[in-house]
Amino acid sequence: MLFSGLFPVQSHGKSAILKTMLILVTKGVGCKMKRIKSLILALICLLAFASPILATSENGTVDINVLTTVTEENLNLEAQGAILMGLENGEIIFSRNGDKKLYPASTTKILTALLALEHGDLDGIVTVGNEANLCTYDSSKAGLDIGEEISLEELLYGLMLPSGNDAAYTIAVHIGREVKSDQSLSIDKAVDAFIDLMNSRSKELGASNSHFVTPDGYHDDNHYTTARDIALITREAMKHDVFRKIVATRMFTIPDWSSLHNPNVENETRYWRNSNLLIQPNDQFHYPDATGVKTGYTSKAMHCLVTSATRDNMELLTVVLGSSRHGKWTDSTTLLDYGFDNYERYKPFSQGEQLAILDIEGNPQQDWVRIVADRAPIFLIPKGNLDKVSQEIEWNEEVSQNEEDGKNHLSIEVPVSKSQKVGSVTISLDGKILDKIDLITSRAVEKKEKEAPKPLVKIKDGIDNSFSALWASHSPWKKVLYGLGILIIILFIIRIGLVRRRRKKQNFIRRY
Repeated sequence: MLFSGLFPVQSHGKSAILKTMLILVTKGVGCKMKRIKSLILALICLLAFASPILATSENGTVDINVLTTVTEENLNLEAQGAILMGLENGEIIFSRNGDKKLYPASTTKILTALLALEHGDLDGIVTVGNEANLCTYDSSKAGLDIGEEISLEELLYGLMLPSGNDAAYTIAVHIGREVKSDQSLSIDKAVDAFIDLMNSRSKELGASNSHFVTPDGYHDDNHYTTARDIALITREAMKHDVFRKIVATRMFTIPDWSSLHNPNVENETRYWRNSNLLIQPNDQFHYPDATGVKTGYTSKAMHCLVTSATRDNMELLTVVLGSSRHGKWTDSTTLLDYGFDNYERYKPFSQGEQLAILDIEGNPQQDWVRIVADRAPIFLIPKGNLDKVSQEIEWNEEVSQNEEDGKNHLSIEVPVSKSQKVGSVTISLDGKILDKIDLITSRAVEKKEKEAPKPLVKIKDGIDNSFSALWASHSPWKKVLYGLGILIIILFIIRIGLVRRRRKKQNFIRRY
């Protein structure tokens, strides 16, 4: 018990070793010399094994995000490496050996699909060449025909649903030639160009512990990744709506190319069924909230699975590497259940929502500008912890803060540019920083000059100068029209006056 409190042993094998050392120490009590030797032996063993026990996640410890309270014993997983990630913000909820280098098998095809989406035209027609024969006879195939003309989008269905290695190499050659802008590039050089792209793009996404040598994931000792890296790659791929649509498709049908172009072959249809049983409603492993994404298997990689799921507007992503045939399903559902049962989605503010107002100083007229966040983050936090979330705003030096009437009045000098950073807001959970977001201005405010006072009216020769200038600005015809209008009004007034006088005179005569 003493040693178990000091060293958090993970595997039963290491626990047994420690127990053996304790027995050696106990048995050494009978003799002083034996006791000393036993203590020395135990100390040596402890020094030998303590480092691996307390080492990084690659040696078996649990690497858990600070927000989670789960322990390794709480989640019964078979996988050698596993990750549970929030899909929207990318936070890690649970990690077991998340950075341990493992073989990805066909989950590699997620990166292959991502590169096709980023560098290819989905409607473009791809002609299948001899590269389709590069995949080994014992690998999974989509059944493509040499010389077949197929759209890139259809190729992606053949890549992701039946996990076609022939589709992987066809995409690799097509995209390799596209990025090199050379359609005459040989198959080998085109594949090499694509592999280079796989490694450079994965590094850009933060997948720094991966190295890819094939577009399909067929085993190679130098082809490896980590659960965390695959999660980062998948999260990027899930930003593409067409990728989401493909990996959520249960069955895709496409006419067999040879039957359409060979009169001696009967018309046939290829059925590409999604190998992810979590999205198949009639399967025992069906998970109602699952939305994708990819399976994988080789004898050395063992069973792998990447899964996305949505519940209550919250999206989760799991990666399971090195599991068993059934374990890849149960491991994934265990992780998803833990995430959905213990976490909730928290959005502190919406895109464009006003967070503060700054008064404008330096302009003659009173003005102000709205302050918004440059992005609207979404977090997954443990349920029941909303009251522990805090927001703290820190303003830049150019923002003045004055206390007036018990309120903090904020102001800034003109000019102000649009989207100018004026501060930041730090969002924390129980003292732990979740994110720091820039605060920016919603619009630009230009510096305005003070208007000059109007000059006093001066009369020259009985005519206001401003009136004479206005009169002089009109054309002669307008002046004539204005004159006629004024004359008509004067005549009308005179007419009314004459009529009134005539009536008064008539009334006077009638009286007398």
